[in-house]
Amino acid sequence: MKNYQEYLEDGCPECGGNIIDSSCEKVCKECGLVINKIFNDSSYSFKDQANKNHSCKQYVALGDRTDYIGGLGSYIGFESSRYLKDKYGKLLSPNEQRLYRRLKKNYSQFLRIKNHETEYRIFNILNKITHYLNLNKNIKNNAAYYYRKIIKSEEKVINNISLIAFCIFFAVRKENHNAPITIKEIAIIFQKFGHRVNSRLILRDGLKYKKYLMSNANPHKSEDYLNRLIHQVMAHNNLNERMSKKGINWTKEEFQNFLLKKAIEILEKLTSWKRGGRNPFILTGAIIYLADKLIAKEYKKKSILTQKMISEATNIAEYSIRDHYVNLLKPCFIE
Repeated sequence: MKNYQEYLEDGCPECGGNIIDSSCEKVCKECGLVINKIFNDSSYSFKDQANKNHSCKQYVALGDRTDYIGGLGSYIGFESSRYLKDKYGKLLSPNEQRLYRRLKKNYSQFLRIKNHETEYRIFNILNKITHYLNLNKNIKNNAAYYYRKIIKSEEKVINNISLIAFCIFFAVRKENHNAPITIKEIAIIFQKFGHRVNSRLILRDGLKYKKYLMSNANPHKSEDYLNRLIHQVMAHNNLNERMSKKGINWTKEEFQNFLLKKAIEILEKLTSWKRGGRNPFILTGAIIYLADKLIAKEYKKKSILTQKMISEATNIAEYSIRDHYVNLLKPCFIE
């Protein structure tokens, strides 16, 4: 059987296509076959050790997962089972049912999380948030890994919930996720689950605790957000009506391709010096608005998108789109 490195050299074993990285997996670019998984440092957790050996700074404990708090050993029955059975599948007697239910209850609710109640609560929140945002398992494990690393290095954490929110944001950036999540979006999701977290608290934790992660991550650019925001604009409820009203005979897919191609041309001409450190997320929304106007001028048609439509689709303030368009983009691209 071929090993992993041979697959990378020879290509896909099914169709011979190129192998690419997709999230935490190696897949074929042509047929989508999953070749192998990528395992990061998220499977490791930090543990105290009496022997100060500096050759290895990460340690693994049997029965301990990075994103989970629990004890060694197995459960009595299934976690949510009400009636317990023996190894042959026969129900236990009523007296034994009461005995093992009591043991199961005491073990599952107290002993597993004793002295780790805060971490248990935080990791439950982490699991809910990552599931809601549809983030892959690698991002969840890395966020838990960063959280454990920070609380091990910091004597007193100001707010554990805002800290795990920052860890999720940091893990997404390190993963180079296809659709980068902004701090504001993460704060809104936490608020939906009833947690008092806002963008300011996440930024505060980022400035305070980032030193423990020793990161050299590069900041996001507008190019990273382009596909995502264009997709959101294409999903606007009034887009079809707007295209029909303006007499546009393109399909939504054709308009999306025109929009993406023109936006890429704009970004190639817009140097880092011209961008001047502006918010890349907001700038992307303004670029989509400009691209629509340039397409209309090129094909001698009426422009389709409005600042209000883009604002509603992307949750970017309408005045922010207008400010970036009028003060930065219009003088450079509209004669």
